[in-house]
Amino acid sequence: MGAIKAAIGDAVFTSMWVFCGSTLEALTSVIASAIGVQGMAALFITTVLNFILLSVFSVIGDALGGASSSPTGTAAFYVAGIGNDSLYSMALRFPAQVSFYSIFFSV
Repeated sequence: MGAIKAAIGDAVFTSMWVFCGSTLEALTSVIASAIGVQGMAALFITTVLNFILLSVFSVIGDALGGASSSPTGTAAFYVAGIGNDSLYSMALRFPAQVSFYSIFFSV
């Protein structure tokens, strides 16, 4: 049952991450035009927004029981023996993480 909860948490977390991450460029444009900057200052705005997004999502991932949106990280930690994932939980978590990337980025 824990593996199913982890897969559901990963699916929810990944869908939120992909949706919010895809709005970074639009949000940067809005903020940059509102304060009247461009060039390297806009890159700084993107960096700050990314820092905020990663900080918020690390708290959300912990609240969802250690959910992750990175199938590469999950697989690497399993192979290294770090964490308490089994092969069964990996078989459930990996498709839950990858499916939302393929749905959002195939358009």
